[in-house]
Amino acid sequence: MRPWRLNVAVALLTAITVLAFPYPALAQSEGPSNEPALSPYWNHAVSRWEPIILHYAEERNLDPDLIAAVIWKESMGRPKEHGPAGAIGLMGLMPFEWRPSAEELENPWTNVFWGARALAHTIRDGKGDLYYSLAAYNGGWDQVHLRVTRRYAATVLDYYARAIAVRYGLSADGEWIAIFAAAGVPGPNTITVIGPQRPLARYTERPWLQADIPTVPVGVPPHATAITFTDERGAECRVNVWLVAEDGSPLASPATQATLSPRPLAETAFARYVSE
Repeated sequence: MRPWRLNVAVALLTAITVLAFPYPALAQSEGPSNEPALSPYWNHAVSRWEPIILHYAEERNLDPDLIAAVIWKESMGRPKEHGPAGAIGLMGLMPFEWRPSAEELENPWTNVFWGARALAHTIRDGKGDLYYSLAAYNGGWDQVHLRVTRRYAATVLDYYARAIAVRYGLSADGEWIAIFAAAGVPGPNTITVIGPQRPLARYTERPWLQADIPTVPVGVPPHATAITFTDERGAECRVNVWLVAEDGSPLASPATQATLSPRPLAETAFARYVSE
């Protein structure tokens, strides 16, 4: 083949490749992958966006199922959804002047890029408090005291917890409890507890009080990590999630090597923090 014909052929092949795979990172990762898949809890309306969710979850160190929970709450997986307050697309983003236009935010790739970015930044600003961070994602930090933003946060955490449970072979409506707790952050430890048979409640550590309430299992690896981030001190922080039975005994995870015995609920004392 003559040199000029070879150059034309290479150019045409390059153009075809770019058109077929507009996102190079995904084009290179076709086939078997070690990336985590979404929980089977999600129906097709959400799971069809799995490649996009996985891509930006990895980029922001977020659990893909947390992004999926926000998508289900905001849009039920509809990319052109417009909320009553003006939020747009899969992750319900407001078209602020520093963000893409409303039309551009209807693009799933664009929307999840900006949504995952906003979610990760908000959780970091909230020092790993997933409950208040989700309320702030919904209405801003000046609105986290409102019932509407707190209900939003509780609903997203409920979806997320059910997705984790189903991933581990549990019923989405079973008798289990999810415990959310930040690790590596300074200050008193506040945990968030929710389950299919238990409304959301929050507990802040109080060494002088005793109460029969769920606590973070000691020596048990978490079932999921919602996010890993670096705080302003340069320290690595995590928001971990554990699944426990109604009696407080931790449910075994794949990383657990031995049979776990129930742990007394009052072993660590917490005082209930009421969040309405």
